[in-house]
Amino acid sequence: MTPELKLFLLTENCPLYREPFVEAKDDDRRLDAFQDPFWSIYWPGGQVLTRFILDDRERVFGRGPRGAGKGAPRRILDLGAGCGATAIAAKLIGPWQQVVANDINEVACVAVAMNAVLNDADIEVSWENLLERPPEDRYDVIFVGDLLYDEEIASVLIGWLENAHVRGARIYLGDPGRHGLTEDLRRRLRSLRRYSLPANVQRENHGYDTATVWEFAAGTKRLL
Repeated sequence: MTPELKLFLLTENCPLYREPFVEAKDDDRRLDAFQDPFWSIYWPGGQVLTRFILDDRERVFGRGPRGAGKGAPRRILDLGAGCGATAIAAKLIGPWQQVVANDINEVACVAVAMNAVLNDADIEVSWENLLERPPEDRYDVIFVGDLLYDEEIASVLIGWLENAHVRGARIYLGDPGRHGLTEDLRRRLRSLRRYSLPANVQRENHGYDTATVWEFAAGTKRLL
């Protein structure tokens, strides 16, 4: 959905694409780096969030040259960055002071760095688990692409996002309707745009045919 970006991703041309999942043993270092390679896939929530950034940059970042108008954000966080597409897109369209791509998987961070170089995007990469404590750094904009894979992560994420929201962050989430999109979380979200997913993305994601970009706004009612 974002042909403007160049990304190293897992495709059918890679032998690992059809490798069966094998539980890694302590003495088998070969498998360690490729267990749960979520960083190698461009998930639909991340795709629509990145498309939204590229299409509606003024809405997200403010007006002015390349979105850098009065009140434009200075610090941006891509939480659970995966392949890093959202952070890269944000950096490419604006001269922000800092763009951080965060993922707790260190191999994901290597993939983010490779994709950033591929797109000539100067971003920072972090593998610290930011959800272990309330947000300490202040970010102006936070993106969360396809991180709602179960209810457990959603329950942790809600409190963390509320803290960040109180500190002044504008927060945008992209999701195709996964289990983590609970009613509790939906009550805090406002729908901004729903995208139809391309046929190949639908096939690779168990039939999800749409994905939605939401804005986190604590205490508001959902529109969808």
